[in-house]
Amino acid sequence: MDHRLLDRLRDLHGSLGTDITFVTRMVEDDAPRADVLRDLGERLTDLGTALLARSDDVDADVLAKLPDDGWLPEAGERHRALIVAHHVGERPLRCGRIYLAVCGAPCFPFYGRDPSGRTARHERCPTCRDRLFR
Repeated sequence: MDHRLLDRLRDLHGSLGTDITFVTRMVEDDAPRADVLRDLGERLTDLGTALLARSDDVDADVLAKLPDDGWLPEAGERHRALIVAHHVGERPLRCGRIYLAVCGAPCFPFYGRDPSGRTARHERCPTCRDRLFR
């Protein structure tokens, strides 16, 4: 994560308790102040926009490393010569270092764009295949 973005998160964390107390007091005293609400709203909106933009950048980096066809090898304890490949979809769910396939199986992101065709040699998961071609 970008250090400036992390600093902004820490700043918000440091001031949020005070902001909530101030807004709570305004509500309890029935004395709303637009400037306080606007300031907090703008800070939250700006930070949210920055986090979403960074998320898009990270997502693009991850997607660039996946095979174009979306098939990845299964993660697990099986020791077969050819393991099952699962389809992780266009925007795969990442769970730590593992991706979750359409069928829910955990998959290793080993091959990147896989120019050697290694993932193409794996048996394709029938559940993933069925869900893709419905």
